[in-house]
Amino acid sequence: METQKLLKPVGKTVIVSDFREKEVIEHLKKLGAVVNEQPLEVADHICSERVAIERKTYDDLVSSIIDGRIFEQASALKENFEKPIILIEGYSNREISENALKGAIASLLIDFGISLLSTRNAYDTAKTIFWIAQKEQKESKFGISIKVGKKPKDVKRLQEFILSSIPGLSTVLARRLLEEFGSIERVVTAEERELKKIEGIGEKLAKNIKKILTEKY
Repeated sequence: METQKLLKPVGKTVIVSDFREKEVIEHLKKLGAVVNEQPLEVADHICSERVAIERKTYDDLVSSIIDGRIFEQASALKENFEKPIILIEGYSNREISENALKGAIASLLIDFGISLLSTRNAYDTAKTIFWIAQKEQKESKFGISIKVGKKPKDVKRLQEFILSSIPGLSTVLARRLLEEFGSIERVVTAEERELKKIEGIGEKLAKNIKKILTEKY
């Protein structure tokens, strides 16, 4: 893993932000931060050598839980930073089952050691990032650096993990579903009759899978 140390102007709070985070970056600059904009492979905002933040709107959080992307990102954050944070911005009516949402949150907190924060909007997000960076750099006296590491590629394991969190669905059955349908998204949209074609999945389990994945929150 390669680490790039950055020089920090005296008395200034420096934040490294992915260049695509334009709205938040503008707010950070207005708050007085010096923003180093560049393409980031891991995280959206880096506050110190140990703290990095992945920003997600609520809609993106739901999508990333469904397709398993959230756990790939969590692995990358944990691998590269001592204190990773996922910041969830806003709220929407995007539907996801309570079991899937709570299960994902529990996994992020316990399995990956990720801290979760919620904010109202982009300005609230910027203020949160700014104060975290300021505390790290001025009070805790941690410098700022960019750790360039590879994202974990074991997506298949994460996909199996998501499906096997459904009661009655073992890792073996989760693997059979993924081999048959190709993605978690296709499992979610599959009919009960299609699910029952998988060896080891009977009518009762098929109904339970469909209910958990599609029932309104």
